[in-house]
Amino acid sequence: MKYITFHSLLLSGLTAGSLTVASAGLDLNIPDMNIPDLGDPASSTLSSSEESALGLKLLRELRGSQPVVEDPELSGWLRALGNRLATHAPGGGNYYFLIVKNSEINAYAMPGGVIVIHSGLILSTSSESELAAVIAHEIAHVSQRHIARMLTDQRGSPLLTGLGVLAGAAAASKSPDAAQAIITGTIASQAQRQLAFSRQMETEADRSGLRILAAAGLNPQAMPAFLEKLDRRTSDLHGDITQYLRSHPLSIDRLSDTRSRANQLGQRAAREDSDYLYAREKLRALTAPGSTAVTADDTQLAQYAQAIRLLRKGNSNAALQTLGTRPRPLPATLALAEALNAAQRHAETEKLLTPLASAYPGQEAILVLLAEALLATQKATQAWQLFSRSHFSEQTSLEFLDMRQRVAEQAGQPAEAYRSAAERSIRMGEYKHARAILEQASRLPGIPAQTAARLQAMTLDIKRMETQEKQLDKF
Repeated sequence: MKYITFHSLLLSGLTAGSLTVASAGLDLNIPDMNIPDLGDPASSTLSSSEESALGLKLLRELRGSQPVVEDPELSGWLRALGNRLATHAPGGGNYYFLIVKNSEINAYAMPGGVIVIHSGLILSTSSESELAAVIAHEIAHVSQRHIARMLTDQRGSPLLTGLGVLAGAAAASKSPDAAQAIITGTIASQAQRQLAFSRQMETEADRSGLRILAAAGLNPQAMPAFLEKLDRRTSDLHGDITQYLRSHPLSIDRLSDTRSRANQLGQRAAREDSDYLYAREKLRALTAPGSTAVTADDTQLAQYAQAIRLLRKGNSNAALQTLGTRPRPLPATLALAEALNAAQRHAETEKLLTPLASAYPGQEAILVLLAEALLATQKATQAWQLFSRSHFSEQTSLEFLDMRQRVAEQAGQPAEAYRSAAERSIRMGEYKHARAILEQASRLPGIPAQTAARLQAMTLDIKRMETQEKQLDKF
């Protein structure tokens, strides 16, 4: 059975979670949302540092076991939207945003600020504000430390083992459905007791999420609108679970309360980014090519959606004809560069993207496409100059690290090639493999001192993370 939820602490593929301590209200001209005070006994069970380490562990296991969308353009787009919202979340803290290829309409948070959005949910949204409403809701679960509260409330119960079960399922199984079955079975005996608790959390997350949404300049009305859309789809597609969902996360009271709170915020001009529309259609081509593109009356977007589908089918010349030669937004420019590379017109790609690499420093999608063209024309040294200035983060896409490795190898930078491979393994939680790569790198002759120091620091980070993970076994 597929569960359609906005957020469910019991039925999502992974457990909902949090990172930071709830703090005072935002310094904004936004009405008080009357967020219920659930207290904060969380720190007595799971400290913020422990929660952060646990989140990092789960994030890496997720990337190693589930079909995370690693497209540099899409991962960068979601990260930008998520960070725009997280800036306005109470309590601060780090957040990580991932897309998982999964047709279910779902999103969830994990410890340490990890926010996971299913591709099916993104494709079901009609505007950037609707998607942002989901993300803001999940950020609110994080900022209010809901998982730590849940652990405190359920101390000594089977639910307390949920995080350990989650980690094991993510590491051992390639099937999200199998992980869901394990977790759901573990906490089944606690279901009735947990329902009321999660209703409070949903109310708190809705109200805090509305404040985040409004503060980020997006439309608060999108949250109740999307909830109502989910309720209608549940009625249409899954009548057998409609009653359960209405008594659990998607209750009539919740819909009414969210609509009322959104109305309190008044009408606001939303600052929506058109990149959302292009990202949604690229994601559709990557994850649901059989579905119909949603482009309304936007001719340019319709041409982009068609070109992306043609590229996925290997028809680069038709994609080039579809995109044309007129000025276009950045996503369409990147699609044009991809088509030019596929058609072996690498010099044109270089001419197109070189100025953009300077205008958008660190933009992974630009660097990957430009590097592909430069390598094809025997300009590995020039490509390495671009990548040598790039900085890594936990959310650096694996595709970017793969290209960095290729560039370093062809540019005569073997130590940096090893470093890229090790960084990739670390981000998938494959520490043993990463250590082996770093050991090989350490044997290379003539490693620059700065690179050697970085490799040594990576080795120490792996040891620290492994020690932390052993300490987390109690959860």
